[in-house]
Amino acid sequence: MDSWVFWFLLVQSVIQFPQHVGDGLDEVTHLRMEERAKLQEQKKIQLEREVEQIVLMQGGTSWGHLLWPALQPLQVWPFAGLLVLLLAVWFMWRKRSREAESSDEEKKEKEDEEEEEEEEETWAYDLRWLLDERIQWPVQDLQTGCKRTMALIDNFTSVIGRALTGTFYPVLQQAIGFGSAFEGWTSREEEVVYRVLIPLTPPLGHTFHVERDGDPQKPGRNFRVRVELECSCPRQHQGANPLCFLHHADEVRRRTRQSNLLDSLCTGFYLDVQKTVLWFCALVRASWRRLPQSRSWHLVLLGSTRSCNLRLNNDQESFLVKVLFGVQRHASDIFITSRTRGARTPSIMWPETYAIAETKFFRHMARRVPQDSSHLKCLQLLACVLARKDFSIHSVKTIIMRLLNTVPVSRWHRRYFLLQLSDALEQLRLSLEEKHLEHFILGNQRLPDEIRLPQDVRRAKPPNLFHGLVQDPATHSLAMQTYFDLHHRLARVLAYGHL
Repeated sequence: MDSWVFWFLLVQSVIQFPQHVGDGLDEVTHLRMEERAKLQEQKKIQLEREVEQIVLMQGGTSWGHLLWPALQPLQVWPFAGLLVLLLAVWFMWRKRSREAESSDEEKKEKEDEEEEEEEEETWAYDLRWLLDERIQWPVQDLQTGCKRTMALIDNFTSVIGRALTGTFYPVLQQAIGFGSAFEGWTSREEEVVYRVLIPLTPPLGHTFHVERDGDPQKPGRNFRVRVELECSCPRQHQGANPLCFLHHADEVRRRTRQSNLLDSLCTGFYLDVQKTVLWFCALVRASWRRLPQSRSWHLVLLGSTRSCNLRLNNDQESFLVKVLFGVQRHASDIFITSRTRGARTPSIMWPETYAIAETKFFRHMARRVPQDSSHLKCLQLLACVLARKDFSIHSVKTIIMRLLNTVPVSRWHRRYFLLQLSDALEQLRLSLEEKHLEHFILGNQRLPDEIRLPQDVRRAKPPNLFHGLVQDPATHSLAMQTYFDLHHRLARVLAYGHL
């Protein structure tokens, strides 16, 4: 309050201070000015007393109402200007104070963000060091191996296909790579095997009919490929075509000097796996020198009754290719193939496989997950430390596929590697305890649309991959012990980088 009184008196003194006059004024004017000065001095003294009385007052009357009668007869505009100036200075001071406080808060937030970023960078560096440098991963270049394999098999099918033109042997379609190597992961405990499927279609004058094997004693879904001769005569003149196998089989043999498919690669009316494999291996031996790979690689055919196994090596490296044969079901990603099922698989049995659909699922997810995804690292680490004799790696792969199909794709970034590894182990533990793990492809209604399934596969009841644990308590106990050993082996890998 004293400051306001001071400023008020200062303004009044500026307004009412008597002005100097020149020496040339007359005496009357001089006397009038002295009287006016005395009068103003008396008013000033009186006003000062009134102001002092106001200061001593304790009532609630506002300053504005008390000063206004005193100011009204005076010139108030200079005072108002000074007041506006003071208010402007006060607002500027408040604004700068708030800006300083805001700047301090922003600086503190920025420092906190920088600390969090430093912590994330430190964590990312530690995890990158763990995944890229600490853990000893398999050293194979899978992408190069897959490209090399497909180039080799494509050359084989191209050369053999030209040689089979006009014959009555199965027609070789474009090969399809599948399995772990083509999915981007592998186990270090064994040599990488590049698996390839060559689809077969019937030759001219023949048809394939896929029949389900209903024997409940045989595991899985198994089929047979029934081969039938097809009439190639004009519709209105059956039997008019002398090269129709159905009506003139002997004439066709005489003219072409070739037998039909029933006579060459079938047992009875059904396509024989072993005969088909031997036929293809013979063609591989005969056509190898025509391939450009023969100039830099040495080819060895390994014995097998249900697949054609090729080992190629040179002075620096070697790789193994396993060729299977199959028949496509209803233009889908499901095939019946020559793969082995059990110790004694009948030669006319073609087990149904879902490996092509699984590989297609991994390729689909590779386009959706972050570029630095951890799902393949997670799967490969588990495959590397798992004791394969106790339960199948395919069970672990099934769990990873189920997590990929349910967990948001953003959660597969490298920073969540340990979290996803923990989730996979927990799902494995629950499945082992419950002795239940459903097949991922068979009966799955939530697959991506690009994976094509026959209706009977889509509507089938998913089989339990751990069905054997239900029937054999000893096997279940061993599987649980394997799980605990897996935990121990993972801890060693994460701690020391190797088993």
